[in-house]
Amino acid sequence: MSTKETTALLQDIQEVNLSYLMLAQRLLRENLAAGMFRLGIGEDAAGILLELSPAQLVKLASSSSLVCGFRLDDYALLSSLTRDVLDGVLQQAHATILLSNRVAQTV
Repeated sequence: MSTKETTALLQDIQEVNLSYLMLAQRLLRENLAAGMFRLGIGEDAAGILLELSPAQLVKLASSSSLVCGFRLDDYALLSSLTRDVLDGVLQQAHATILLSNRVAQTV
C-alpha cells in the first residue's frame, strides 16, 4: 500500500470515528436507554460518551483504529439481515432480537 493510500485510509478511519462518536452522543441524548441498546454499550460507557466535549471527540476520533465495533459478526444475524425469506418487518424484528441477546459491552 502506498503512502498516499495509507494516508487516505487513515483519514477515512478518522472520519468514520468522528461520525460514529457524534451519532452515539446524539442517540444517547435523545433517549438514553434506546441509545445504549442501539449502540450495544452499558451505562458506564454511555456516561463517558455523553461527557465528552467536542474537542475530546475530535481527539478520540483521530485514532488510527476504529472506535466502533462491528456487531454483525455471527452467521445467524448476518443471514437474517440478508435473506429475503422473511417479510421486511419480521426480518427487522428478528435481527433486533438477535442483537438484543448480545451482551452490552463497555469502553
